[in-house]
Amino acid sequence: MDAQGLDGRAELDRLLPRWHFREVHRVCVAASAEAVMRAVWETTWAEAPVARALVALTRADVGRERRIVADFLGGMGEMVRAGEREVLFVGVDTLEDGRARPEGSAVDVVRGCAEPGLLKVVMNVRYGGGVLSTETRVYATDDRTRRRFRPYWLAIRAGSGLTRTSMLRAIRRRALSGGAERP
Repeated sequence: MDAQGLDGRAELDRLLPRWHFREVHRVCVAASAEAVMRAVWETTWAEAPVARALVALTRADVGRERRIVADFLGGMGEMVRAGEREVLFVGVDTLEDGRARPEGSAVDVVRGCAEPGLLKVVMNVRYGGGVLSTETRVYATDDRTRRRFRPYWLAIRAGSGLTRTSMLRAIRRRALSGGAERP
């Protein structure tokens, strides 16, 4: 999916315009878009120790030198570059062990599958107007799945927010430490 010419919000809205669960985090970064987006691609888990520790609670493969953006959703989804100032993570999950995810790319499933029992997940990292942000949206394809997912969302919400904030601050530090120019 090459989304040249589309602003990040439009792409996120196009993929998942309705959602049941959402979280947004932002930090100001006084650096060029090029420096910030380079930092998005290069920041490692070692630079975001709080994020690494929290993610390591649920995943064993969070190596210190691995780049955050390269493995954020693990095996659940796909990373999509949506223009020069945004990266999207698109995933589909189920709450049932052993249940196979529908065939096709995560983007195709999020766009077109309404099969009950699925969670559609879209997260972005975006830079614009001096603000680096991340937004996560989750859509449950039926009421039962939404009811089952809600306690999990409530339980992870604080940790997820700390993870996102730690990640954004690490990206900002890297963007500013490389002699990034001011916009």
